[in-house]
Amino acid sequence: MNYLKIFFTVTLLAVSSNVMAIDLSLSDAVEMALLKSDRGAIIEGDLEVARQQYQAERINFYVPEISINGQLPVYRVFESFDYLPGQPDKTLNRRTNFDFDADITLKQSLITGGEFSLQSRLFNKDADFPQVFTTRDTAGNILSREIVDVNQINKQGQFDFSLTQPLLKPSQPKYDLKNKKDDLSIAELVKVQEVTLVKTEIVDAYFGILQTRLQYTIETYKTESAQIQKVIDSSKFSEGILSEENWLTSESNLLDAELQMFDKENERNERKRELALLLDLELSDEINTLTPTVTEKLTENQKKIYTANWENSITLLKAKHDYNKSKRASDFTASSHGLTGSIEANYSLVRGDIEVLNTSSTNNTDSWGMSVNFTLPIWDGGSKGAEIKAAKLSSQKSKIAFEKIKKSAKAQITTLINKLDISFRKLAVIKKQIELAKNKLSIAEFRHKDGQISTLELFDSKIYYLEAQDKLLLELKEYYKSKFELEGTFRS
Repeated sequence: MNYLKIFFTVTLLAVSSNVMAIDLSLSDAVEMALLKSDRGAIIEGDLEVARQQYQAERINFYVPEISINGQLPVYRVFESFDYLPGQPDKTLNRRTNFDFDADITLKQSLITGGEFSLQSRLFNKDADFPQVFTTRDTAGNILSREIVDVNQINKQGQFDFSLTQPLLKPSQPKYDLKNKKDDLSIAELVKVQEVTLVKTEIVDAYFGILQTRLQYTIETYKTESAQIQKVIDSSKFSEGILSEENWLTSESNLLDAELQMFDKENERNERKRELALLLDLELSDEINTLTPTVTEKLTENQKKIYTANWENSITLLKAKHDYNKSKRASDFTASSHGLTGSIEANYSLVRGDIEVLNTSSTNNTDSWGMSVNFTLPIWDGGSKGAEIKAAKLSSQKSKIAFEKIKKSAKAQITTLINKLDISFRKLAVIKKQIELAKNKLSIAEFRHKDGQISTLELFDSKIYYLEAQDKLLLELKEYYKSKFELEGTFRS
């Protein structure tokens, strides 16, 4: 049994090496994938983004958007060689400005689609520039002209109020808010779907390790059997009892068995890599998977609850939200066409002092205005009509998809319930088969020890027992996949 010796030797070396070994149950693997892996964090992060976007859209109706703008004091110098008013000759003129400007703006969205804004502005301007001063007598005759450097200091504050309200068109903020709410609901449903997908992927990789490990052992026994058969056939061929063709067939069977061992070893390593990547573990870590058990069966009451709540299934609710968004977009596009308008109102006041050549004056001014505007498209080449038609077609497609899912939702839940129920009953039958195979193996071991049967016959009993266990693992995998898919059909 050279191959068995090699197998157990490699296993022993692996256990005794410095490679980190991790005992992992199926529930632990699912928990790690959802709570401790990058993928789990991304799933949760996508939902959090949708939640924050909805809250940000919603809070705009209660708290204004606030922004502060300002600049550091700016010093500017402008020089020009030109005529000053009333001067016969060109002169070199210099103007200097030392400015500071800052404002704070509040914008408040209105549920009606309008916007109210308030801006408070503070500015300080200190300017030096040349100015021509003319001296006249009592008769108005010019006595003299001279260029004087003037210093002007302007310190003022300004408040601007404005209101804009669209007319004859739906509210854009209200439309956006409803869409964000649907997006949040869809994100919550998508999270459940993503969690279910992760669970099923974990089940595939987890049971893949269990199955390939068992199948590798089966192939080891088959290879050892082929080796023994080759020795027997070689002896028969030497004695002329067996033909060369049959002897070559025996040799070929051994080679096929060895190739199967290599394939199962590669497959087992691939399943380990898959599970390690799903759990963000190091590829060098040794994962010891444990065979899970099934003790609970769906009760009739649970079946009734699942079936009765088919209208709350994830796929149906998601399709309903998609349809709501599509229909809303269609209605919004259609109602935005044709005659539209807006009301605009503003009020501004300025308060401050202006100082020129040490003479101060006060600037208190107020201004306001209101306008009503209308727009009626006459000709746009049919682009708006095409846009409306496209929106209506999209809405119809969503409605058809929703109705299709609605018709199949209950049947899908019933199918999952039946799969889970049948799988549970199949597991009970397979466990009985394993017990029979185990009894058969015990008898074969006793008879082999007593010399009543050959080693080949003993290996056949071992292979039969291991293949029965492999059937159990396959059915367990299908059971847990159906279980997670059924649980993932609803929010909770």
